[in-house]
Amino acid sequence: MKHNRYTNAFFGVKGLTMTHYMETPHRPIAVTLASLGQRVEAYRISRNLKQAELAEMSGISRSTLARIEGGKGGTIDSLVRVMRALELEDRLLEIVPDATLSPLDPRSDKGKTRQRVRRPEGEIETEEWTWDDKTP
Repeated sequence: MKHNRYTNAFFGVKGLTMTHYMETPHRPIAVTLASLGQRVEAYRISRNLKQAELAEMSGISRSTLARIEGGKGGTIDSLVRVMRALELEDRLLEIVPDATLSPLDPRSDKGKTRQRVRRPEGEIETEEWTWDDKTP
């Protein structure tokens, strides 16, 4: 596959190409972590903060912040601390939609929140799920 500006802009990770993306049904986690790290870094720089300063404001080590910015992972706790220090904590709640407002759940408009998963009566899983090309 030919590399172009869209490949690099979309993936943002050196060495990963559109071919990597097409081989998997979902965006690779490494790509997501790298993109998230790049955004955190760009936002930090746009606020004229050094890594050490943001790390101190967040209550984490500079190496932890460097790992997050480098796409090498981190904990949810560390990410929330960084987002809070950058005054972006409220945006974290936008990651997962509010389940109580689902148009697919008729109970959501009644204000009742679901506490469990129950299958409709008569629906029983009888077969173990397997990949189509593999047998149990």
